[in-house]
Amino acid sequence: MRQELIDLSKEWPALFNNQTNKVDEIYKDIKNILGTITKNSNHQDYIKIKATKGLANIPYAPWIGARDVRLADKQSEGYSLVYLYSVDLKRVYLSIAFGTGQFIEVFKPKKEAYQKMRKAASRIQKVFENDLNIQNLILDPIDLAATPKEFRQEGYEQSAIFSLSYEINNLPDDTKLLEDYKKMLDFYVDIFESPLTPSIDSLVNAVADPLRLEDTKVKIKDFEYRSPKKTKGKKTNNKKVKAKKRRSDRSAFIGRKGEKIVFDFEKEKLKKINLNNLSEKVRWHAELNEKPGYDITSFDDKGDEIFIEVKSSSGKTINDVDLTKNEIMSMFNKKTKEKFYIYLVTNALTKPEIEVIKNPSERLKDIANFNKILNLFEKMQGDFNLDLVTLNLDFRK
Repeated sequence: MRQELIDLSKEWPALFNNQTNKVDEIYKDIKNILGTITKNSNHQDYIKIKATKGLANIPYAPWIGARDVRLADKQSEGYSLVYLYSVDLKRVYLSIAFGTGQFIEVFKPKKEAYQKMRKAASRIQKVFENDLNIQNLILDPIDLAATPKEFRQEGYEQSAIFSLSYEINNLPDDTKLLEDYKKMLDFYVDIFESPLTPSIDSLVNAVADPLRLEDTKVKIKDFEYRSPKKTKGKKTNNKKVKAKKRRSDRSAFIGRKGEKIVFDFEKEKLKKINLNNLSEKVRWHAELNEKPGYDITSFDDKGDEIFIEVKSSSGKTINDVDLTKNEIMSMFNKKTKEKFYIYLVTNALTKPEIEVIKNPSERLKDIANFNKILNLFEKMQGDFNLDLVTLNLDFRK
């Protein structure tokens, strides 16, 4: 293991000039060594080891990571145990760290994202402060000698929770390196399996500033149909792409932010038309632990109740949304459908825009048949119950 870590640091600079093919070979050897430790520790069923030299762009420094695939299916989500080289290749860290992707997406600029990462790392350290049985464990940010252009490494510095540091020119022997890895692997699994360990979405929520509309002016626009789906050309794994996007756009923070934007907008809207008494009656149901099948109850300019389902994204466009059974029932309910709205909140973290869809059930064909299907699910009771969980509403013609 010692020699492989040294060889990787030596071969990496040549990779940028396409002067070496040895990196893949070294990665393979390291993965085999770590795989053996994983197997001997009885973690092989759920620990996946990954090392990459990049696809389009070669990273400024190599990394070799192990992650528990029971929750996260990619390195930028969830928690990892990872070897991280400094950009100058003089040092390598073995760190338990969390993914930086959600933080970079939610918090702007990057400097704020880095501050929030460190705050999140400190929260996890406090949870496990009585379980630190590994000598020389580092709790401070690690030093990857990163500059602003190496922004990924800057993020890794701040997302490291528990770390061990090694100088490349003074690496310990194989016995010590492998012993350290096994201890860190066991600690990593303990953290992952602990009910006290928050999800990344929960961490983002925990370190976020209180939600405020501040002085942002929300732009309202009428709904427009999206362009048709592209069907020509090479097929892609759309299910995987969609799942990835939804996980991101529907993070608890962004969803809550969108609801807060709509809640504040509706209250302000009613004040502007001199319905101050109704402004005080706008309800944000999640805040009241209510689940009526929509997020906000507000009022129109006539003083009649309206029911708003909010779907939010940090991006510029929302092409489709998932609706729960509860939301679907509200959308088709005779008592609510005429006053049921979907508000699509885009750019939720920067300059929010709200796209309004009134009575979306009107835009669907054969509603009567669909109502029969919904009623059918209500009757499907037996030794097994078949139920409707979600439906995807696509806005592309």
